[in-house]
Amino acid sequence: MQEILREGYPWKPDVFILEKEGKKIIVKDYASKSFFFRFFVGIFSNRREAMIYRKLQGLRGIPEYVGLLDRYAIAVGYVPGRNASELEPGELTARFFEKLRVLIDAVHARGVVLCDLRNIKNVILGDDGEPYLIDFATAFQRGSKFNFLKNGLYRLFYQDDLLGVAKLKRSRAPHLLTKEEELALEKGVFLQKQAIFIKQWGKPLLQKIFGSKAIAARRRKRRGKCGSI
Repeated sequence: MQEILREGYPWKPDVFILEKEGKKIIVKDYASKSFFFRFFVGIFSNRREAMIYRKLQGLRGIPEYVGLLDRYAIAVGYVPGRNASELEPGELTARFFEKLRVLIDAVHARGVVLCDLRNIKNVILGDDGEPYLIDFATAFQRGSKFNFLKNGLYRLFYQDDLLGVAKLKRSRAPHLLTKEEELALEKGVFLQKQAIFIKQWGKPLLQKIFGSKAIAARRRKRRGKCGSI
């Protein structure tokens, strides 16, 4: 049984649910992408994400790591619930945010920054009422003692993770947003505006360059293969 959650852009993976022996898993798959993104992005991204999941295993609020299905696809446990973009204002309580902050602090304590918490789709309100975090494709670990560049980036994205929580409050629980969080959101982080501009400019360009009918054909073939797992 297979359920499509997202057909990715030419440079992003397809995401779908597989059910095997009564258990649901989430699969992220780059196999339908162009050769460049399959080989130079997909393989590297999946290996990095697998490493992050292994690093965070055992934390409540982190999906179970199932494994790499092959070099293009990674599978993790399915979390019943709704992502924050599907929630109405007021559905997230102060208690939820307290638990979310505890979870994020636990992730940071293991030397990992998430880097994409501003995308509120990466925060899940589980059917059990607990917060869950998903999609660690951009997450990375703190560097060694003398890796000043990586550690500088780590500190930057540490703050960005916290701003992701503030952004979620502003959109889904504005009454819980503190003055300090509001000011931090207005200020942003170093080079934030420039990064957003590059992303908005580059996205349509990548669609023109790498979008093709061949992607759709590879996607159909791949679904048949994964559906037989």
